[in-house]
Amino acid sequence: MEVSPDNVPQRFTGAEECIDALLRRVGKKIVLGLPLGLGKANHFANALYARAAADPSISLTIYTALTLERPRGDSDITRRFVQPLLDRLYSHYQDLGYVTARRQGQLPNNIEVIEFFMEPGALLGNRYAQQHYVSTNYTEVPEDLLRNGINVIAQMVSPSPAGGKYSLSCNPDLTLPLLKLASDRKGQSLFLLGEVNHQLPYMPGSSELAEGAFDFLLEGNQFNTPLFAAPAMPVSFTEYAIGFHIASLIADGGTLQVGIGALGDAVCHALRLRHKENPLFTRLLDKLADSESSAYRKNLPLQKTPFQQGLYGASEMVPHGFLHLRKAGVLIREVFADAALQELLDSDAITHTVNEETLLALKKRGRIHCPLTPDDTAFLQRFGIVDPSYSWRGHKLLTPDGEEEECDLHSEHGRRRLIGSCLNNKLKGGIWLHGGFYLGPEVMYRELRDLAPIERAGIDMTSIDFTNDLRGQQMLKQVQRKHARFVNSAMMVTLGGAVISDALMDNQVVSGVGGQYNFVAQAFALPGARSIIALPSIRVRDGICESNIVWEYPHTTIPRHLRDIVVTEYGAVDLRGKTDRDVMVSMLSICDTRFQAVLLEQAKYAGKIEKDFTIPAAFNRNTPEHIAEVFSDEKSLAMLPYYPLGTDFTDEEGWLAVALQQLRAADRSWWKMLITVIKGRRVWRDKSDKFAFIQRCLERMGCDHSDTYEHRLEAYVIAAALHEYIDLRRPLCG
Repeated sequence: MEVSPDNVPQRFTGAEECIDALLRRVGKKIVLGLPLGLGKANHFANALYARAAADPSISLTIYTALTLERPRGDSDITRRFVQPLLDRLYSHYQDLGYVTARRQGQLPNNIEVIEFFMEPGALLGNRYAQQHYVSTNYTEVPEDLLRNGINVIAQMVSPSPAGGKYSLSCNPDLTLPLLKLASDRKGQSLFLLGEVNHQLPYMPGSSELAEGAFDFLLEGNQFNTPLFAAPAMPVSFTEYAIGFHIASLIADGGTLQVGIGALGDAVCHALRLRHKENPLFTRLLDKLADSESSAYRKNLPLQKTPFQQGLYGASEMVPHGFLHLRKAGVLIREVFADAALQELLDSDAITHTVNEETLLALKKRGRIHCPLTPDDTAFLQRFGIVDPSYSWRGHKLLTPDGEEEECDLHSEHGRRRLIGSCLNNKLKGGIWLHGGFYLGPEVMYRELRDLAPIERAGIDMTSIDFTNDLRGQQMLKQVQRKHARFVNSAMMVTLGGAVISDALMDNQVVSGVGGQYNFVAQAFALPGARSIIALPSIRVRDGICESNIVWEYPHTTIPRHLRDIVVTEYGAVDLRGKTDRDVMVSMLSICDTRFQAVLLEQAKYAGKIEKDFTIPAAFNRNTPEHIAEVFSDEKSLAMLPYYPLGTDFTDEEGWLAVALQQLRAADRSWWKMLITVIKGRRVWRDKSDKFAFIQRCLERMGCDHSDTYEHRLEAYVIAAALHEYIDLRRPLCG
């Protein structure tokens, strides 16, 4: 990696001057890498985009993923909902310059934008984006970028309060491996630009870089803008049911990976209930996972008890729910960056408290020598086992006063002298969460900024090849990631167990492969690990219900030979090592009742299930009504908030988001809409206390005094949706 002379970065307070310097050093052919999601250097990228758009002699190729856009409304109703959010949450956010041009198919000929992961569903039908999508595993992206000639990385960074360092914070995921690969390859020039934003939480550990690692730094108040907020979406009963089933698969003392979104929020909340409200969790789980459905879990007993050892997080995506699990006392298992030390802790040969047994166990394990070597001492001091005041000079271990010290471990006196001030202290360097990137609501960023230093030190934001892959440090990762459960969502699963997560039947890309395959591969490589694929059994739009469990599909994200655990709202099934016949019978047990007969007939026609097989009667109740009934009592409803982790929405916006989400799925046939309008008109006119919250929501949407016929109809529809879909017995937030 080429660095500035004397390892001093060039500093700028304006993007234009920085671009001038960049062009002088790199030339006019720029292949720019922007981090996935939050960490993009938007101000610099926009200035560079504008420069290239005005100067056709500049060739600009942008490689990135998950371009964040301010929300847009696709109808008058959604625009009424979105506009105040733009004013409150996104007034200072600067959309990337290429967003509008790409949507309109008007990118200049000298500018190319390529993504390997898209905002889910946001670019369906966009010819340019669909043609410039790269399908690749997350861990292969650094090699792909170098292969395609990347020569600049532009990233938002956080400055160290102490000075001299900058944190990649939200996105060390690809930047760290890219810098390493470029450094290892002679002749591969890669320039690193940091756009300094003081509002970005400073994360220590692997994501910290010395200022000399940067070639350019952009600093100034204009770059200290609020971070892009991704408000939490409401959690439905379907997602809660899935969350409960998944929570019952997580072993105490294990490892957890989970993604973003309502499903991830539901999983984290269910785990919190298991730990903090165990009687309620157990009662609801028993209703959801009865003896009939549990039979298809095979060797996966229900995990119901509160956590004693706790969990360790190892996830490419750090969701907001992980911070809640930490506060709840669930995400408390710490791992250490040494395989021998970790094995001793896991086997209970030692505890997290430093004492003489710590030294003796490490010696017996062969991790340290007797007498100690300089390397042994450095290792022990790194983890807070030997007093930090000791130092080596030549072949002698010396006290702070310069006296020669015995470094033989055979005597009690010698061991106690070496431990010194570390005696009965907690081991240093424990990590409760390894992550690759984070993205979430504004409250999540605030919580990260406000973390106590000791808590922040337990989070290590690091490279994607560490979180997503076992290659490199495999033994260490293996002992750290015991009882791993990798939870990922899918769009569809075939009856034979193949998973579809990234694209539709016509190859229109919905999102991307991301790290899903990486985690599935880990699940098969790690002893005791499992991959959990989660999805609702059905999808509904415009009143049309379709099954997410399908007979076949023209392509897959995860092939059926890597089938493992699949979870819907109706249960969890273990598919690993099962015959095709047993896999299909298992999948039918978690399929919505309305689609079981057709799928069974297809399996019988293909000779995969015997002709006389009938679906057990217990699975005839795989219906949304049954799920709603499970959660119907007052106590359960009180513990299942719409937003279990909180939300950036106001109360009115929170209720509206629930209602509008359901409205999108509703039947829009004329006679159904007529009934809705009639009901809504009655609610709209009711000013009683019972419907006071609806009147506040209508006021938020500007529908309280609609003066046109069209707006009045919209007000009726919104009022009807709020009346039908909001249950005030459920809290809005957790």
